[in-house]
Formats: sequence, C-alpha cells, structure tokens
Amino acid sequence: MNRSRKALWLCTVLIVLALACSVWAAYPKPQGYVNDFANVLDRKSQSELQILAEQLRKDQGVELAVVTVTSTDPMDPKEYTTGLFNEWKIGGQEDSGLLMLLAVVEGAIEVEPGYGLEGVLPDGLIGAVIDQEGLPHFKDGDYGAGLTAMAKAYARILAGEKFEMAEEKKEDYGWLFSFFIFLLIVLMLRRGRRYPPSGSGGSGGGSGRRTIFVPGPTFGGPRTGGGFGGSRPSGGFGGFGGGRSGGGGAGRRF
Repeated sequence: MNRSRKALWLCTVLIVLALACSVWAAYPKPQGYVNDFANVLDRKSQSELQILAEQLRKDQGVELAVVTVTSTDPMDPKEYTTGLFNEWKIGGQEDSGLLMLLAVVEGAIEVEPGYGLEGVLPDGLIGAVIDQEGLPHFKDGDYGAGLTAMAKAYARILAGEKFEMAEEKKEDYGWLFSFFIFLLIVLMLRRGRRYPPSGSGGSGGGSGRRTIFVPGPTFGGPRTGGGFGGSRPSGGFGGFGGGRSGGGGAGRRF
C-alpha cells in the first residue's frame, strides 16, 4: 500500500515538473530586438526594424521587441504575448517596453505595451495602427512590410506626432447631423412666423426681427504628446531592461 502511494506521489511530481518545463520551454530566448523565429522576414525588413529599435532605445528609452513565431499553440496568441513580454522583461525601470508579435499559423498580430507606455499608446490607438498600417500587408502575406510600417507609426507617436485615425464611422453619420441642423432651422423659422414677437405690429414696437442661434459642434485643436523617457546609450543588444506588462494592447486576426 505504501509503495503504491509513493509511486502515485512520484508520478504526480514528475507530471507537474514536465508541465512546468513545457511552459518554460514555450518561450524562446531573445536574440535581439528583432526575433524572426518563423523565418518570414526579408533582410531589408529585419535591417529597418533593427535600426528603428536601436534608435528608439537611444532617443526615447523605449525598448521595442519584434517577434515572429510559427504558432503559439497550446496558448492563445494574446496569452502567449503577455507571457513572453514578462518572461523577457521588455522595457527598463519605467516599464517602457513595446512588443509586436506575429503568429503565422493563427494568422494573428498582437501588440502589447509596458505599464509605462499605456498612457501614450492606449489600446484604441494601438488597434488603429494595426488596422491601417499592418493588416493590408499581412493579408497579402507581406509580414515584413506590415511590421515595419507599424513600428514606424508607433515610433512617430512616441516622438509626439499625431496619428491620423480613419474616420469612416464619423463620415457615415455626417449627413444625419447636417439634416438635423437643417430641420431645426426650419422648425424655428416656422415657429417665428406663427408667433411673431410682441409689438411687431405697433408703431412703438421693436424692429420685429428675431435672432436665431443654432448650436453647432465645437472641435478642439490637435493634441500632441511629448517624447517618452530619457535617452540611453546606444550599442549592441545586451538583453532587455526588466520591464513589465499588465496585458493591455490590441490584437487582430488576418
């Protein structure tokens, strides 16, 4: 009986250790800022991404990691991305890291910022960059061009430039707003004819004119952010700086 219990306990320990080792082995070690584990990036794209990542770290203290994998199985792409971010510790003490991960089999692109970049790169803005800069290329199988275009867009945003988001939904409802304003003006004019201002028919009355104020939308000026973080010394890749992520960001399927 005791031997059976010991054997069962030993089997349980071995299973737990095997599962732990498989999870640990699921994340490869970083080879640099650009990690093309799926072998889908051309040399030009790898070079551009490498130069951009080095410049980001030097000028703004932001660590950019670009990763391609064949598959994230058995994990979901988002779960894998968050786990890889925290395993590699992308970003420095300010948690200023940004991970772009592409999974070929799943047809997935995930972008995740560190805690320190969530204010500069909110989820909606991250998703808009994926939609406008990445997806058109990914759908054609040009992964290098898509990742490069996205990385350049994020770099411009981090430098303080405004990203022009597509406004298809706003344009679709523009005619409705214009019609509402027109209808409001017609109703107010008709009401003014039915109920003329007092004293308009007498000699001592006013001028008989009525001023109609039609409210309209007020738009603020463009908002731009400043650069992020301080500069760091340039040089070869020596590992990431210990950043963390809370699982924010955005992802798409193509």
